[in-house]
Amino acid sequence: MKSSTMFALFGVVGGWITLNEPLWAQAQIRQSSAPAVTQVRELSRLEQSLKEAGSEGKFTFIVFSKDDGPATREMLGVVQKGVAERQEQAVVIAARANDPAEQPLIQHFGIGRAPMPLTVAVAPNGAITGVFAKTIGDEHLSAAIVTPTMMKCMKSLQNKQLVFVLVSSNEKAVVPSGVKTLQSDPQFKDRISFASMRVDDPAELRFISQMQIDPLRVEGPYAVLIAPPGVLVGHFDSTSTPAQIAAAIHKSGQCCDDPNCKHAAAPAQQATKPNTSRRN
Repeated sequence: MKSSTMFALFGVVGGWITLNEPLWAQAQIRQSSAPAVTQVRELSRLEQSLKEAGSEGKFTFIVFSKDDGPATREMLGVVQKGVAERQEQAVVIAARANDPAEQPLIQHFGIGRAPMPLTVAVAPNGAITGVFAKTIGDEHLSAAIVTPTMMKCMKSLQNKQLVFVLVSSNEKAVVPSGVKTLQSDPQFKDRISFASMRVDDPAELRFISQMQIDPLRVEGPYAVLIAPPGVLVGHFDSTSTPAQIAAAIHKSGQCCDDPNCKHAAAPAQQATKPNTSRRN
């Protein structure tokens, strides 16, 4: 069986979204008269709102439109109602997709040619957690408000990183030795990032389920590898070798960005389960 993509929202519109720092944190332009000098660009209304929501730890649902037609009013109404029921978690902002002041952010999101109306969900750290075109339901709002570790992973995945989620039964997450060794592999070393979480964290139950983690199997070093755009590559523990981990990445077709790579056309395979050579 093939594994499904965990985060199916990536690339829904405008191709791949590469984030790095949020645009509202960059906001710099070069002076035409002095190319070597930079000055801070004034934030747009939408960028300022995103910055404020992020500082409060809230998700932002941006409803983009080009008119006030029935579809726009319907989408905005659904989002406003849903956010009103989640005031501690989220805010909603209406924005015009043809507003010249918001074009840097629209280009940043890659939605310049997207069908309207469109809702983009942005996490406090700037990660895109949902892109919903033309119609939206309350279930989409719930799905876009992701767990803390999911939010970190999605940010790294949108920056084309391979994410090892370190899972532990206490506060001391340990990197499996095979993963440590893989960090020195030239093919992967610049693409690896980490996130950590407790397997008994109630706030992460949804993510634990999506990663197909059996809490009873988490003993010692344990990591789940997720590759862009959200492919569950495998589970690895203290017995997993660098060669096994690399083979799983190759098998999933997530080893690099080269379209001519012999692994690139390979479909994502079912997640590799951890070795079970331990003796009880």
